[in-house]
Amino acid sequence: MREAVMCFVFIDGKLLMINRNRPPFMGMWNVVGGKVERGETPEQACVREVFEESGIKIVSPERVSRFTWNYDDEIGYAFTVRVEKPDLIFPVGTEEGIVDLKPIPWVLSEKNYGVIADLRVFLKDIEKNEKHDYHLIYDGATLTDYVVK
Repeated sequence: MREAVMCFVFIDGKLLMINRNRPPFMGMWNVVGGKVERGETPEQACVREVFEESGIKIVSPERVSRFTWNYDDEIGYAFTVRVEKPDLIFPVGTEEGIVDLKPIPWVLSEKNYGVIADLRVFLKDIEKNEKHDYHLIYDGATLTDYVVK
């Protein structure tokens, strides 16, 4: 079974996001993250992915969710971490995409069609300091529903 991580990195009250250059969800804003590599814990994958995609070093990410999808057998983990503003000027272009800090209301806006829909599910609970596990239900690339486990 494959594993993946989503890393919600908060800097100065904003969310670190990436507009990806490659699938999945190429051209859309997402949090940094990716696959857990062999021999790696999800926490280690979160630290590595944040550094690889943004150049920001984080420590001690907190797991806030475990989730699954209806389209494959992968398991995902969502993490949060709050960091001091790094010595970077945003936005910054990387090999992975455009990395920028986005205000939380911008991410949560239902009128924002450029943000991956499942981020709103996680972010609403993160903002309330609630931890839940989810099963996300997609029709193609569209989130149609989710179940709190």
